[in-house]
Amino acid sequence: MMAQQYKIKNLVKVIVPLLFWAAQTNAQIGLGVADPVNPVEIKTDAGKVIVDKAGRVGVLIANPKVAVDLRDGTNGAVALGNTDKTAAQAGAGALRYVASPAIGVKGYLEFSDGTNWVSFFPKGKPRIVVMASKTTQDTYVFESASPTEIGTKSGIVQRRSSYLTNWTEKLDSDSGVPTNNFNPATGEFIAPRTGVYFATFTFALQSSQVNTGSNNQTEAIWEVRNPAGTITQRVKTNNGYASDTGASPNAVPVGSACTVSVYLNKGDKLRPFTWITVAFDGTTSQFDVSGSGAYNSLTIVEQ
Repeated sequence: MMAQQYKIKNLVKVIVPLLFWAAQTNAQIGLGVADPVNPVEIKTDAGKVIVDKAGRVGVLIANPKVAVDLRDGTNGAVALGNTDKTAAQAGAGALRYVASPAIGVKGYLEFSDGTNWVSFFPKGKPRIVVMASKTTQDTYVFESASPTEIGTKSGIVQRRSSYLTNWTEKLDSDSGVPTNNFNPATGEFIAPRTGVYFATFTFALQSSQVNTGSNNQTEAIWEVRNPAGTITQRVKTNNGYASDTGASPNAVPVGSACTVSVYLNKGDKLRPFTWITVAFDGTTSQFDVSGSGAYNSLTIVEQ
């Protein structure tokens, strides 16, 4: 028994140093590298991939500064794919690429904040785009000498300020991501951030609604209100037309258009309205909604 214990002791004395020596020799792993100086070094045709003593990975770079450093100056790109995981499943800090074509956008990056996927803006300045057309007769009289006239109408009441309401939204996006900056029911756009916005809208009336007398005009007006509802800007285009426009054989649609570049603060409200005098005071003219509302359109683009 004593002899057996003695043999075991001697065996331990031999094995432990061997294990220690093996651990030391394996402290650096080199693939294609004879004498690695980092814990891991892999030789490639383009250069080395290393893991340094701090656990930082350097791809073709000898001294990584962050957890994964790709800044070799030539081939520093990184590729991301998409995932169907929720933001919570992926975890905060995860990245994904979404190939979702939109106007001017081929795709975009998103990161997880732990709850939602949040979009990065694509190359260049972020861009708000809103497009809508109008095929209804709906308006809202909001300025009139007679308070009882304030409210919803079917068509445009003469010599009254009327918002154009109930649009058909074609697009409302921020850099390709759908948003709710435009309210098609009211025709109101709320700026999500401060900047310059290019806005245009057009409308046309049925030719039979046009007075063939004199002093005819149609006004297309953009109105800006601050978040408190105070009017800060109004820009309008005043169009007249020939006195025989509405008479046969010259029965053509009559209308107006207004195009502006306006500076909006975050939260400012931009809304189109009209004032017309093409018939007798107080009467109503109808929109020309032929061609799926081609004559009545609205576009807002962030510059």
